[in-house]
Amino acid sequence: MDLVIWISILAVALFTLVKSSDIFTQASEQIGLYFGLSHFVIGATIVAVGSSMPELATSFITILSGKKELLTFPIDNIIGSNIANCLLVGGFTAIAVKVLKVKEKLIDIDLPFFFISSAIFLLFIMDGTFDYREGILSLILLTIFIWYIITTEDEEKTVIDKKEKKKKRILGPKTFIYFIGGMVGIYFAADYTVSSVLKISEILKIQSAIITMIIVAVGTSLPELIVSIQAAKKGKHSIALGNIFGSNTFNVLAVAGVPSLFGTLEVSTKAASIGIPFFIVATFSFIFTTSDDQIQKWEGLALLIVYLAFAGKLTGIL
Repeated sequence: MDLVIWISILAVALFTLVKSSDIFTQASEQIGLYFGLSHFVIGATIVAVGSSMPELATSFITILSGKKELLTFPIDNIIGSNIANCLLVGGFTAIAVKVLKVKEKLIDIDLPFFFISSAIFLLFIMDGTFDYREGILSLILLTIFIWYIITTEDEEKTVIDKKEKKKKRILGPKTFIYFIGGMVGIYFAADYTVSSVLKISEILKIQSAIITMIIVAVGTSLPELIVSIQAAKKGKHSIALGNIFGSNTFNVLAVAGVPSLFGTLEVSTKAASIGIPFFIVATFSFIFTTSDDQIQKWEGLALLIVYLAFAGKLTGIL
C-alpha cells in the first residue's frame, strides 16, 4: 500500500513540476517582452532555462537537503534527462513529422556547443565527482554560449521584433501571480519528487539511480517533448531541434554547475557502469542522425530502440 501511495505522490509531483515550470516560463516570457527583449533572446534564454527548470529544481533541492544518499541525484538526473531528450524526444518528434529537417544554423552553432558541453561534462565526472571548480567553469561556458547565441541573432528576427516592440504591452498583476506561483509550485513539487524517489527506492530495495534516470528523467523531459512535437507539427523544425540541443547544453552546464556551488556532486555506480556509456551512445546517435540535415522516421525509430535498450539494461531486464 505504501508503494502505491508514494508512486502516486511521485506522479502528482512530476505533473505539478512540469506544469509549474510551464507557468513560470510563460510569465517570464511576458515580463521579458514587456521590458523589450526580443523573441529570439527570450527563446535562447528564458525558454531554455524554463524547459530545464524541473531538472535544475530537483537537483538543487537534493544538494540543499544535505543528505549524502542524494549527492548522486543531480548527475543521475542529468544523464537520464539528456539520454531521454536525444532518444525519446528526438525519436518521437521525427516519427510525428516523418522527416525532421535540420537548419544550417543549428549545425554551425547549437550542435558544436552541444557536443563540446557534453564532452566537458563527461571529462569532469570521470573521477566520480563534480565539484565547485568544475561548476564555475561550466557556468562560464554557459554564459559564453548564451552570449554567442544572442549576438548572432538573425536580422529578419530583429526586424520582426522591432515591430513587436512598437506594440503597447500591458503587464498586469496576473503575470506576477503566475510568476511567483510557478516558482512556489516548482519548489514544492521538486521537494516531493526527490522525497518520493527515496521512499520508492527504499520500499523496492533498489538504487534510487534507476528511478531517477528513467522515471524522473522522462517526467522532467516532458516539456521538451511537448514543445518539440508541437513546433515540428507547425513546420518549425529549428525550434523543435534547437529545444533539444539547448536543453541538453543547459542540463550539463547549469543543472550540474549551480548545485555544485553548494556541495560536491557524486556519480552513482549505475551511472558509471550504464548511464555514462549510453550517454555517449545517445549523444553520438543524435549527432549522427542530424549530420545529413534531416532526421527521417526510421532514424527516429532507431533512436527509440536505443532508449529501450538503455531502460532494459538499467532495470536488469536485458
